[in-house]
Amino acid sequence: MSVVALRKSGAIYSDDFSSPSLDSRWSVSPTDPSRWSLTDAPGSLRLKSGAQPLYLFLDALSSIKQFVFDMKNTYNPQTSQSTGGIAVFADHTDFFRVEEYYDSALGTVKSFPWLRLVRDYNTYSAYWSEDGNIWHIIGSEEFNRLAPKIGIFFDSTADDYLDIEQIRIFSHPALTVSNLSPGTRVELLDSQGEVVDSKTCRAGQTTVQFDMLKHPIPFHGSFRFFKADDQEPISSSDQLEMWGGDEYDFAPSLTLFFIDGEGNEVLLQDNTEQFLGHMLQGQYKEVKMIARNTMNSGTFTNIQAMLTSYAGTDQFKRLVEVAADQNGVPGTWGDSFTLPDTAAGHEQIFWTRISRETDPSLIEKTTHVHFGLKLSSVYMK
Repeated sequence: MSVVALRKSGAIYSDDFSSPSLDSRWSVSPTDPSRWSLTDAPGSLRLKSGAQPLYLFLDALSSIKQFVFDMKNTYNPQTSQSTGGIAVFADHTDFFRVEEYYDSALGTVKSFPWLRLVRDYNTYSAYWSEDGNIWHIIGSEEFNRLAPKIGIFFDSTADDYLDIEQIRIFSHPALTVSNLSPGTRVELLDSQGEVVDSKTCRAGQTTVQFDMLKHPIPFHGSFRFFKADDQEPISSSDQLEMWGGDEYDFAPSLTLFFIDGEGNEVLLQDNTEQFLGHMLQGQYKEVKMIARNTMNSGTFTNIQAMLTSYAGTDQFKRLVEVAADQNGVPGTWGDSFTLPDTAAGHEQIFWTRISRETDPSLIEKTTHVHFGLKLSSVYMK
């Protein structure tokens, strides 16, 4: 059962520098291959000192007005002239940087395992973190340039280097859940099932938002939904990998199963290929299937099913038919059917029939029959 549908992903870019070559989306300036390496410190991008500052820009970020840019790194600057970090760059005389450096006045290194840059149009906010989860603000800056370059930099003439272990970028600090009724409460649970945040959809609204800057990114967890003033949940989502900027719709659907050759119910996952079994004899195989309302409350109405193409092709559709159940046996076969309204805890039976290939020119080639099934419905709370 799908309780939520991802409408828009907030993930923009992620790189752990485990590839033997640098991602082509990085634009390097100056273009001197001796200034960086992916092999000196395996699993890291090593930036090396030189006569000029070294910049690596992600050109696609110039046109994105809101994002969160995280960098995990190791750097131990030894002189006050050595700096590294995240750069917002218009030209060599006009830039804004989140810097790690050596404070000669205090004799200490101002370097952190994680740096974060949050862009909100022309406002840039900088943070640091020890673990990439809990963040502390450094400050904010206005930088009113139309399309600045965004990336990482290293500016040092000393014999040192900066190792970057991970870059992760997502589109917004908040995650949105939509298609809610006023009063609906949504809980955000971590991977252990513990509630880490809770929001209630206000009157006149259909969405709630969670501040993902308070949580590890990507966040692994789930949602739990409650009707207004109800202590029992409507339902919970599956475990998800969430990013800031993700947009989800509360979109519950019927849970589908098929009955295998041993009489067991087998769950059909959304958008996932499932093997229905072998056809050992006969001209066709009939598979009994179940559409079950596993919600704790509410009714699914306007339930419609339709055969669809699989992997962009309809070549096997002519070998497949579906039918609603009629008193324990298949009804009229076709490429679609409708089902009655189905309340919480109830189910409907339907059938799928897969026929053998009869075209002599295709028999040897047709060892598997692939097809898709689209089931749509309306959930009434």
